[in-house]
Amino acid sequence: MHPNRLLLSAVLRVGEGRGFLVKRHHDCIVITAAHCLPDLPPPHPCAYLEELTYRRLLGPLGTEPTVWAHILFVDPVADIAVLGAPDGQVLSEQADTYEALMASAHPLAVAEAPIQRDHKAAEGEARVLSLDGHWRDGRVVRRGGWLAFTPEAFFEPGMSGSPIIDMSGKAIGVASVNFRSPALVHHLPTGLLRSIRGARRHVEIPHKKAPPLRNTHVQIRLL
Repeated sequence: MHPNRLLLSAVLRVGEGRGFLVKRHHDCIVITAAHCLPDLPPPHPCAYLEELTYRRLLGPLGTEPTVWAHILFVDPVADIAVLGAPDGQVLSEQADTYEALMASAHPLAVAEAPIQRDHKAAEGEARVLSLDGHWRDGRVVRRGGWLAFTPEAFFEPGMSGSPIIDMSGKAIGVASVNFRSPALVHHLPTGLLRSIRGARRHVEIPHKKAPPLRNTHVQIRLL
């Protein structure tokens, strides 16, 4: 399969937006924009299972979402969320359907770029998946854990949750059409990043042009 097609298979439908698949040591999870979720989980650790489970949230691109998912982490301020399989002991059929969806896709790797601590902007080339399914080349400026992708015209409603990838095909951020896009190395929990980076499965892609602050905030951590 062409490398660009493998990258495309990692992008899924999440509610009214998108998400993308990454692999941990023992399973596959989905990273998306928090505002793609139909609602946020309760901001306390004693939530019921049904409050942490989303029905008919995931599906392949271009289809209606039918697959259930369990929320693992969400930061509504940074606009990032992580989803995993439903509880297999209670929702075995839904967990099997989730695993089948994960098996049909190819996970993305997450770039190991260091976090900027000197507040200086770092600029480089990047790509984002358009609504018509093409990877569009642009430039990204990274400052304080946030990514600004240009040209901004590439970002349209429905693209939220898409991966922003570097030119080697590794995910560096989550597209958000509401405001700045969060950088993964800055906004994902450290333990989760380590487990993702330990699962080495990655596609290198050729460089070919496509046609024409971390703020102080309260996070909801469920990992």
